[in-house]
Amino acid sequence: MSVTCILPVHNGARFLAEALDSVLEQEGVPDLDVVVVDDGSTDDTPAVLEGYGDRIRVLRQENAGVAAARNAGLAEASADFVAFQDADDIWMPGKLRTQLDCFEENPDLDLCVGFVQNFWMDEVAHERALFEGTDFAAPTAAYGPPLLVARASAFERVGGFDPDLVVGEDNDWFIRAREAGLVEHVVPEVILRRRRHRGSLTRSDPASREALLRNMKASLDRRRARGGD
Repeated sequence: MSVTCILPVHNGARFLAEALDSVLEQEGVPDLDVVVVDDGSTDDTPAVLEGYGDRIRVLRQENAGVAAARNAGLAEASADFVAFQDADDIWMPGKLRTQLDCFEENPDLDLCVGFVQNFWMDEVAHERALFEGTDFAAPTAAYGPPLLVARASAFERVGGFDPDLVVGEDNDWFIRAREAGLVEHVVPEVILRRRRHRGSLTRSDPASREALLRNMKASLDRRRARGGD
């Protein structure tokens, strides 16, 4: 079972090595192709990537946003399965093997996600204190690219990520996947540690909620146009 892991990065040198190492250290996946899409970085990202030599493939493009970067990686993917990582998150050991086992057990499965555990850097300790004891600080079943493993055929049916969306391109894809009738499974364990820091794209909860509502309305409009609900 071959896997292509796509990691988009824009000025992410600070945490990039830790994110990459968590992918490259996955066990039980002998055919793993790691494609890093450098989305116009101007920091030390190229130097960090150079240190990995031929363990990874690097694509470079002018800054076009995370959706366009993921799509560029998808265009280069040739494996049976596609996975994603973000430049500041950490895959748990065994994540990939656990998810691939789900596909072996269920040949009809199209995509697999799992539980995420948020953790906060000291620079945003005030947020850690704010969310302590809430669901946001507890392991949670979640849908997001760093949690996702999908058959390559899923992207043939759903398409790629919408590059016009600055926020919410991820939940837009999952909504379209559900509209397309893809079979999904949630692994009931933490497979990703999601880092919260000053530069996190998803730190603005109001913007994320607004994007989700917008994408849900777009989905409803599509279903109505097809004569659905």
